[in-house]
Amino acid sequence: MRTDTLRYNYPYQANRAAIYRVLVQEQLAYFQRTDPAIKALSPGTTIKAHLATKMSKKPTRDYMMVKEMIPNERFQLETQQPAGSIIQTFEFTKNRRDKDVLAYSERNVFDNNRSQANFMLFGLLYKFFYNRGVRKRMTYLDHLAQTATN
Repeated sequence: MRTDTLRYNYPYQANRAAIYRVLVQEQLAYFQRTDPAIKALSPGTTIKAHLATKMSKKPTRDYMMVKEMIPNERFQLETQQPAGSIIQTFEFTKNRRDKDVLAYSERNVFDNNRSQANFMLFGLLYKFFYNRGVRKRMTYLDHLAQTATN
């Protein structure tokens, strides 16, 4: 794994298509909170967001864009921040035991070497909180997908 990328693999229980559908619905709801005119997501759909940075926790004005949508395979977002960008990817794959997993990753690309080095150091500490937060999010999506198909 790259040093600029955080990754978490979640072994899901629901149907793959149901999880993908719920993931897109949840992301659409997030985009609509910022821009109610958005009716559907497609590659290129963009919003202006106010997000806190991981390292300084200061709110910044960012642009979040749907980068890629491959139904039941991959959903990718890119967030442009003043110091660089974050590429978030949800990807359906298999783990070493050939079990289905939904892998979530965040690739952090910074405009300068100092920020990149700071993130790599901070990333080691952040990984624990990252895993905990992503696990909760994935469990939520999995649960929604299971209840939607029942």
